[in-house]
Amino acid sequence: MTLALCTRIPHRYLVIILSFIIMMVTVGYRACFALMATHISFFNSTDNNSTSSGRDSIFPSCTTAGTSRSKVVDWSGSTVSLFHTAYFAGQLVMSIPAGALAMKTSPKRLFGLTLLATSVLQLVLPIATDVHVSLTFVIRTVQGMLEAASVPAMNAVISSWAPKNEKARLINFAYSGVYLSPAIAMFTAGATECYVSWDSIMYIYGSIGAAWCIMWIMVIASSPATHPRILEEEESLLKRSGVSTTTKANSNQPVPWCKFFTSMPVIAIWVAAFCRNFIFALLITEVQQYYKDVYDLPASMNGLLSGVPQIFMVVFMLAGACVFDMLVKRGILSVTNTRKLAQCSGFGIQGLCTLAIGFVDNHIQAFVLLSVGVAFSGFAISGYQTNPLDLAPQFAGPLTGISRTGMLGSVISTTLASVMTGHSHSLIDWQRLFIIAGCIHLAGVIFYGIFASGNLQSWASDSKTIINNGTNYGAASVNGIISNADGTDYDSQYDETKEHKDSELYNSVTLPATIDVNASYLVQESKTNARNSFNNSKHQGKGSNKISSYDDIY
Repeated sequence: MTLALCTRIPHRYLVIILSFIIMMVTVGYRACFALMATHISFFNSTDNNSTSSGRDSIFPSCTTAGTSRSKVVDWSGSTVSLFHTAYFAGQLVMSIPAGALAMKTSPKRLFGLTLLATSVLQLVLPIATDVHVSLTFVIRTVQGMLEAASVPAMNAVISSWAPKNEKARLINFAYSGVYLSPAIAMFTAGATECYVSWDSIMYIYGSIGAAWCIMWIMVIASSPATHPRILEEEESLLKRSGVSTTTKANSNQPVPWCKFFTSMPVIAIWVAAFCRNFIFALLITEVQQYYKDVYDLPASMNGLLSGVPQIFMVVFMLAGACVFDMLVKRGILSVTNTRKLAQCSGFGIQGLCTLAIGFVDNHIQAFVLLSVGVAFSGFAISGYQTNPLDLAPQFAGPLTGISRTGMLGSVISTTLASVMTGHSHSLIDWQRLFIIAGCIHLAGVIFYGIFASGNLQSWASDSKTIINNGTNYGAASVNGIISNADGTDYDSQYDETKEHKDSELYNSVTLPATIDVNASYLVQESKTNARNSFNNSKHQGKGSNKISSYDDIY
């Protein structure tokens, strides 16, 4: 049941704002634990590998050191890295089941309840450190399994509320919480661990997360059809954009899993997710250990240097979303080319910067390279993260679940960090790790640039049909309006022929005399495109079976 609260705010904005907040909090759980574990582990670099000193920090020494507000546990750097591996392994195992659950259950409840459970576990983690190291491993694994459902469920809710020409902006704003989170979490964790107590940040974040989950469940509607008091203006906008406001999502709709796993555009998304997770895990969970191992920085300075690059990323991500949406809206680039431009420019620059870190031995140089690379990676969120909504919007949950199995990259990178640097803690081993990460990232950019697509896929269009007096017309049979048999969408056709607005394309499209569009998701998705195309066309078709205006279609 959804309470009719905040009824004067467009509900899609409320969905995005609350999604932004919880992404900022739950991803912060990883950063908080990573810095806490690094802070209390017994290893502290004092050997010849250290090229800097905590005395160079802009912060004074930790006032909790050696007091009852601090703590030291018998964890090596290798153990800390394996904690992160356990978390990512939990996410990996549950990624596809979580995507399926987002289709079969209420994505709103799935999102809220799983994150409520992981928030409670965050509150328990400090206690687990006093019990046994194995209990900490178990909790981190379960947290990963629970949080695996968050992104597919969130994408499913946003997909139900996002007009087509706002998708990139809305998704990017929600995801900006993911990337702003490390900046806030690392700085606040470093400060509270040094000046309050070693475990205070875990209680702060866990409490905020639990409170948010209760608000989400009470306020948010899974779709426009389930909202008790949707604004008339918003309902009208969603209808014009092809979003159903009266029909609830069909949880029994068959999911074409085999098509997913044999689709090169879907595989391209997975490869991009794998490479992204490989580097992102290093940035969120291992960079702190890098600064401590190699440069001997205290928690406060460590948190600052680890977090600041994420602020730059959020700025680039939000600016990039507006730019890439504009390129699509104005017909400057097709959806496919826009996604490839966003992905390759963002992750290409980050890959080169990560590669360069493997050749520096100064923490300021490493910080600058990290900042530049992470900042430009914000562009790529308008690429692979938004891409599932292009390929098959009705399957956004399962597709996102599949892409989330790219969490395998996080498992591998944190395991590599444990093996390569967990015992030696040397500069040369960290440099080798960054060189490997940079090369993998650049390989992923090349793969995505070749195989990615922004078009509605044929297996998505085949899942819905258009009915004419009881006759089944496959969506692929309606040339030029929805998709061709090969799955090419109308956006792409329009982009390729926009200089010939008066050509046969706009005068030769024929349809059956009557069309029942109520059951057709694809016709709904193409409403905006059809309106724009026929508004730009100077010629109108003749005859009862010719389309002479937008209203003849809808």
